[in-house]
Amino acid sequence: MGQRQEVTDSRGPGYAAAGPSGKAWLVWVITAVTLVAIGVTGWLESETGLSGDSALDRVEFVIWGASLSMFVISGAIIVSRQPRNVIGWLLMIPGLSVPLSDLPFRVLVDMDPAPVVARPLLWLAVWFTGWSWILLIFPLFHLLLTFPSGRLLSRRWKWTVWLELAMVATMVGLVAFSRELVVMVEETVVWSVPNPIGFIEEGFFDGPFEPIWTATLLLLTVASVSAFVIRFRKASSVERQQFKWLLLAVALFGLVYAGLAILSNQTGGVIDLLFALSVGAIPVAVAIGVLRYHLYEIDRIISRTVGYLLVVALLGALFFAAVTALGSVFPAESPLAVAGSTLAVAALFNPLRKRVQEWVDRRFNRARYDAQRVMERFAGSLQGRVDHEGVVDGWVGVVAETMQPASVAVWVREE
Repeated sequence: MGQRQEVTDSRGPGYAAAGPSGKAWLVWVITAVTLVAIGVTGWLESETGLSGDSALDRVEFVIWGASLSMFVISGAIIVSRQPRNVIGWLLMIPGLSVPLSDLPFRVLVDMDPAPVVARPLLWLAVWFTGWSWILLIFPLFHLLLTFPSGRLLSRRWKWTVWLELAMVATMVGLVAFSRELVVMVEETVVWSVPNPIGFIEEGFFDGPFEPIWTATLLLLTVASVSAFVIRFRKASSVERQQFKWLLLAVALFGLVYAGLAILSNQTGGVIDLLFALSVGAIPVAVAIGVLRYHLYEIDRIISRTVGYLLVVALLGALFFAAVTALGSVFPAESPLAVAGSTLAVAALFNPLRKRVQEWVDRRFNRARYDAQRVMERFAGSLQGRVDHEGVVDGWVGVVAETMQPASVAVWVREE
């Protein structure tokens, strides 16, 4: 005979037992190409001086590149595991938009002589680069509205989606039907060409339309932040552990972006740097939620990725150091130096991997690390034990400590 109690899993709503998609490799190929394109874009901008000359401009530029890379990587991890969850795609869009818009923009800026007629391909390039910045901003709004399930709080929040669509369509239409197609670099017009289908005057955006746009941006910002706060307040204690870091990043982003909307004519310098930091805080907060609180249950994948990256970096540094040291003993370009360094790296791979992975698990995957320690301690305590009551009590303690269910049930059959 035994006692029967209900066992409840305490994982939050962000958990979904979805395995990796068969096309996950395609997502990672796109991610790799995007990361390379972001790096190439950064190098080109530093060579041409578009990133700015001051130290503050360069710091802001580096933060933007790192933020976009974190968006792409975080989104790819989620998409590869849950392709139907819109959160992953919303994270990837900002990073994907940069290389898609940067290449045509550079071609347009370097055109010499400047065009005098807007041919179809030229019109399409100027039109896309004119509104591509929307792909950096509006996915963040929708991310806040739907995190972490990918769905709105209720049907009453559908008006926010219609507001987003209306604002995006308005900006795309303004660029498409403006009287002049303009290519600008830091508020400086490089060249312009008449738009064959344009009828909207150039000063329309800075005139009567600007206060309307500012008001709708503030409304969408308040709605997005409010939706996230409401979702946080309705969450359970475990779910709040998943939300709290992202809630801090959301509050920072909402505050900075609202300030930018109000002080739209005073951007630059420290304000732009704060905006870049607030944007970069969002994928960092998502990563913390994933690593520490089992959001989407992919923390083990990320911890393994971080572990292998560190191992590769350490072994690479060790290899070059060994080649340099042995090169001073053996003749120049001696195969013995390369062979000896390769053997040393191969011999150190497994011990180093275990130590690095243990360190990563302690920092980022603490639940699994602690569970493994508890299981090892329990297995050691079973040696020489014959009383079944002690075994059952120990097993219940292990389950309660590692899985933390609401209750545990044990059924033991009597002889």
